[in-house]
Amino acid sequence: MPNPVPKQASYAKARIHEGWVRLQTKWFYILQVAVAAGAAYWAAHVVFGHDIPFFAPMATIIVLSTTGRRSVELVVGVSLGVGLGDLIIANIGSGTWQIAVAVGIAIALGTFIDRSVLLANQAGFASVLVATIAPPGSEDGIERMTDAFIGGMVGLIVIGLFPESPLRAGRREIARLMGITSNVLRDVAAALHSGDIIVIRHALQNVRGTQGRINNMIAATKTGEENLSVSPILWRQRGKIRSLKRILHPVDNAIRNTRVLARRALVLSEDNDTVSEEQIAIISELSDIAAELERLFEGADRGHEVMPQLINRLRKLGSRVGLEIAEGRVLSAQVILGQSRSIIVDLLQICGLSRKSAAAVLRPTSQHPAQPPEIWDMDIED
Repeated sequence: MPNPVPKQASYAKARIHEGWVRLQTKWFYILQVAVAAGAAYWAAHVVFGHDIPFFAPMATIIVLSTTGRRSVELVVGVSLGVGLGDLIIANIGSGTWQIAVAVGIAIALGTFIDRSVLLANQAGFASVLVATIAPPGSEDGIERMTDAFIGGMVGLIVIGLFPESPLRAGRREIARLMGITSNVLRDVAAALHSGDIIVIRHALQNVRGTQGRINNMIAATKTGEENLSVSPILWRQRGKIRSLKRILHPVDNAIRNTRVLARRALVLSEDNDTVSEEQIAIISELSDIAAELERLFEGADRGHEVMPQLINRLRKLGSRVGLEIAEGRVLSAQVILGQSRSIIVDLLQICGLSRKSAAAVLRPTSQHPAQPPEIWDMDIED
């Protein structure tokens, strides 16, 4: 019977590593929330003289859990819910039907004030908190509403004065996706050369688990956009945020096209069919270019030097992906060629080209292409 201890140790090591990576990623947010919560408590307790300003740090933590316009909505929602909860529960008491009434009124008023569901729900949540955990009587209702507002404003000030870079998280996720693209293409190229089906299956499994990364990339960029509306310090990065947003779809498409290419490579290998050596070389070159993009988005500040070189390499690849390199091959080989062409276009868009300009570098496969080709000589020198 196999010993389960090594497997459990490996699992524990992986979980510890994942936890450490999460801490490294979130250290700034943790420090931001800790300092802001203390500042909110100090402001409500020392500056405004409130004895137990429970709602001040709580509101700060809630506000810092989100960004942009939603942070403002949370400030309004928490303050509104605390104030209404105190007013209603203080007059009609605390109980089942009283809580139902307080929540209903809080959400209704929140809905009337703004169309945001977040604001209305937060008002309802705060009113429940007042009615159950901290019922009226120990403090003045206006004081607790003020504490919630103070905490919310401290959170907004911290976001405005000490914002997390809106570019770092988005660039990090793009780098990881480019790394996955590079690794999968590299493994597929090697497996197509050797005929190793197991390697292709493993590569396909890796690329299938990327949807979470794609979602993180989109969420990180959206957060960056929202932070711009709160922090004037970040306004100078508007252009970079727009550039980052523009390449989200090409990055997503590159992953999806890589997934289709790997799937078709598996079908081809299981059928004992082959692709040409030129096709394998093209996939390998695409892997190298994706690896360069990974390093670039990880933080290497050499975009003005690297991007023109990568565009040059991709244009040369575009001149090589004609129908002739898969001539006489099975359908799977033709599909792999088509996906290789699509990935070239995706990577060119990530490098800054428009879709039309990117498509123009491909050797045409039609007698009358919709996009006029821009063929490069395969022997051109760097």
